[in-house]
Amino acid sequence: MTTADPMPSIEAELYELSMPGRLLGKEVLDSRARRIGIVRSIRISLHPTRSELIVKGAEVEFPVDFDKIEAVGTVVQLSSVVKDAEEIEVHDVIRLQKEVLDDIRAYLGGR
Repeated sequence: MTTADPMPSIEAELYELSMPGRLLGKEVLDSRARRIGIVRSIRISLHPTRSELIVKGAEVEFPVDFDKIEAVGTVVQLSSVVKDAEEIEVHDVIRLQKEVLDDIRAYLGGR
């Protein structure tokens, strides 16, 4: 007797190689127009299928489902309030962008 194992979840994180990119490094604003972080990466999951932005804030990283994105332009505007993230300043955005770029370089072996 064999039982069928459910298909395992498959997950991938996507990065752009420029900072800021089309999404990577852009400021993220919640529905109250509070600057809450920057886009660190894009996560795609299968089984269940899900796509989300990974947002890096002052002391927190959190996922945002694509259906919560209101608009993408010079910033990423969300359609909901994010209570778990504190508002950040412009100098924090620059610091976070540098941290993400350093992380990507480390993943690529210091290129």
